[in-house]
Amino acid sequence: MSSYASSNGKVAKDLKALERRAEAILKARPAYREMVDFYLTVFRRQIEWRGKLVVHPETVDKDQRRHCLREGKPLIACFDPGIQLASLLDLWMEMKAVFRRGNDVLREAVDEIDRAEKTGDFNPASWLPEQRPDRLELISDAARQIGVDESVLGTVTRSVTFPHWEQVALSWIAQDRLDEWKRFRCPACGGPPALAEIRTERSGAEGLTASPRRVMHCPFCGTGWAVPALKCPACDSTRSGDAKYYYTANEPELRIDFCRSCKHYVKVIDAGKIQGRLHIGLELLTTAHLDAIAQNKSLTPLEVSA
Repeated sequence: MSSYASSNGKVAKDLKALERRAEAILKARPAYREMVDFYLTVFRRQIEWRGKLVVHPETVDKDQRRHCLREGKPLIACFDPGIQLASLLDLWMEMKAVFRRGNDVLREAVDEIDRAEKTGDFNPASWLPEQRPDRLELISDAARQIGVDESVLGTVTRSVTFPHWEQVALSWIAQDRLDEWKRFRCPACGGPPALAEIRTERSGAEGLTASPRRVMHCPFCGTGWAVPALKCPACDSTRSGDAKYYYTANEPELRIDFCRSCKHYVKVIDAGKIQGRLHIGLELLTTAHLDAIAQNKSLTPLEVSA
């Protein structure tokens, strides 16, 4: 079992951070309250279950990690994540129970999933371990087979796989030692980022201006890594004038970065202008209005470029 999950103090601290961040978001964006009230149950359960999750990632030392990343390969291509099937299935059963207590759409979807499992049309024991960022078709194919909404099946599935992969990524990567990786795919799982964060970090020397860093966040495993600030994550353009953004005066902490050349975008949060610690699931959930704005302007989410 991962030592990351063994500390009750860490679990309590992360639960409190989640609550504080949710409170700050709802103060600024109260329209999301009903959605947040439900999904907080999901996020709390993910945190609370850390001590029950069983992962045995292949040991990766500093030199092995650097070699793999310098070759341009995410760590998933070089090492075994060691996620145990029984652990996935235990959390799968727990999360289905959580989603069944949601709205009618979620409840009916879980009922359909259960029926498909009982008839043998869907087997989570063979399906869950195959979930990877490069196998997104698995969810769409299964959703068609079962007869449920793809987004609902994807949400239930990610609620199970995310905490497992989060532990794998944390065991593989020292978050402050990714100088060997400048790509716009996750260095741990290889998935495309869904969110960017702007961090302003001061130099140790007095009098020097603070410099902003752009940190990408992976929705599949939670890894964050710094990337070049003015390079397009989709087409790699660095041409002057291609990097553009939209923002509104009443939400100065949020913006949409997009490329004028390829028309792909990523949602961005300015960490210096928010209260609390970022929680990727919560941030993605409560910035859905940015997606609507971007797609109304004929922009395409960065994940689609994958």
